[in-house]
Amino acid sequence: MADLGGSSYDDTYAALTDETRVQILFALADQYDEAWSSGWLSFSQLRERVGVADTSRFSYHLDALQDELVRKIDGQYRPRVAALEIVSAIRAGTYDGETVTVDRRQTEYQCPHCEQSLVITYQDHLLYVGCPDHGAAIAYPVPPRAVTGRTIEDVLDLSLRKHACDVRLLQDGVCPHCWSTAGLSFPRESVPDSYLLDDVPYATAACDTCWLSYPIPVAHTVLGHPAVETLYADHGFGLADAQIGPHDLARVADVVCCTSDSPAVRLTIDLGDRPLVFELDESCAVLDYWRR
Repeated sequence: MADLGGSSYDDTYAALTDETRVQILFALADQYDEAWSSGWLSFSQLRERVGVADTSRFSYHLDALQDELVRKIDGQYRPRVAALEIVSAIRAGTYDGETVTVDRRQTEYQCPHCEQSLVITYQDHLLYVGCPDHGAAIAYPVPPRAVTGRTIEDVLDLSLRKHACDVRLLQDGVCPHCWSTAGLSFPRESVPDSYLLDDVPYATAACDTCWLSYPIPVAHTVLGHPAVETLYADHGFGLADAQIGPHDLARVADVVCCTSDSPAVRLTIDLGDRPLVFELDESCAVLDYWRR
């Protein structure tokens, strides 16, 4: 197993403290598509792409990126996966110090408590949807690049679709952010007071390694399941409808906590025609499902 001690992290962080080194990673990432046919860049080609005239200075910075982020193979320089992910994160705006804020706008969805229209806004790299009086229904991390060229409504739809994919990964035991071991568990005894759906049973989504940890309605743990997608499609609904609004899984599903260990939960999703029933264990894994 690789050593994940502090010295390795220190070396990687130090390698990114200079603009020239970051530009080297950008140049290598931009070569990725052409590398399949024409190969990676030599020292002189890479130096020319980055635009550094001083050979010694360029060599110093390139050496600082090896071997954590860049590898030299047969005279050509290749980025490691970590280097490509760093470039993606920078271009997504994840590290941008500037705050992008979108004006608050009303949505077509209503607060389940007071029937006010939920409002949507984007600030501090987070997409918020909630009620002015009853708190947030949704607060998803979204990089600034996702907002560029899209309406705020498009960003909401994109975020909901991505969240459904994340839940499927969690069901498979994989963290959608760091790829470590993660999962879902039930029950969760408490949720923040600001949550709109505070009268429904909640589970916990959590990673064993990184920061990922948040409450999730038990009904949402079957997001992205083929049977759920088919049920919603049969009624003309999509993934967004399963997470927010009058047809939200947490609002149309009856969740029964079983007294036996297996199943731990019986979930009945009723959209008015042949309800879909799931049986889940304490890790929210699907044990069985059927249409009534």
